[in-house]
Amino acid sequence: MTKKRRTLTDPPRARYEYRVWGRQRKARKLLEKLASDVTEERVKDCYLLVADSSWNAKVRDNTLKVKQLIAEDKGFERWSADRPRTADDAPSPFDDLFETLQLDRPQRGKSYDLYDAVSRLDSDPNTQVVFVKKKRRRYTVGDLRAEVTDIKIVETSEVLHTLQIEGQNLDQLIRLRKKLGLRDEPNLAVHEALAD
Repeated sequence: MTKKRRTLTDPPRARYEYRVWGRQRKARKLLEKLASDVTEERVKDCYLLVADSSWNAKVRDNTLKVKQLIAEDKGFERWSADRPRTADDAPSPFDDLFETLQLDRPQRGKSYDLYDAVSRLDSDPNTQVVFVKKKRRRYTVGDLRAEVTDIKIVETSEVLHTLQIEGQNLDQLIRLRKKLGLRDEPNLAVHEALAD
C-alpha cells in the first residue's frame, strides 16, 4: 500500500509571520509601549529538521505541531499549522516520524519519554533533532501578535535572540514592521536558524 503525500490546506489558522534575529533592543522597547497585553512563558521544544525548509515541525508537550509554508508576500511568510493526532493525519515525512516516535502513546495514556524516543532517529540521515528551551514574552498589538524570545539550544547552551510579528492582516503587519524599524531585516524561521 502506498501512502499519499498529504499537504496542509489553507485553513483559517494560516497566518503571516516575520521573524528577525539579534537583540533588536529598540524594537523590543517599542513593542512594550505599543502592546495592550503582555504575557511571559517558558517552553521546551524538540524541532524535527528535514531537508525541505517549507516544513517546520516540533514536538511540545508530546504533541507534534507541523507548519507548512504556503506563500511569501512582501517579505512575510504565510504558514498553515496543524497538530496531527495520528500518523495517518500527519503529512509526509512527518507521518513516519510520528510513528517512529510513537507520539500516540501519551494520547493512549501510556508512559512516554521524548528523549528516549528521539534516540530511535539517530540513524535517520534525513532528520536532525534539536532540543531547545524558550523564554518568551508575547505581546498583543491591536489585532496582531508579537513575541520576543530567547532560545537556548540544549546541546550547545548557545542562546539565540529573536523577535517575531504575526497575524492575518498583511497591511497592518507591514505598518508594524516599519514602525519597529525592521523593514530591512531578513525574515528567517526558527527551524531554518537552527539548521544553520
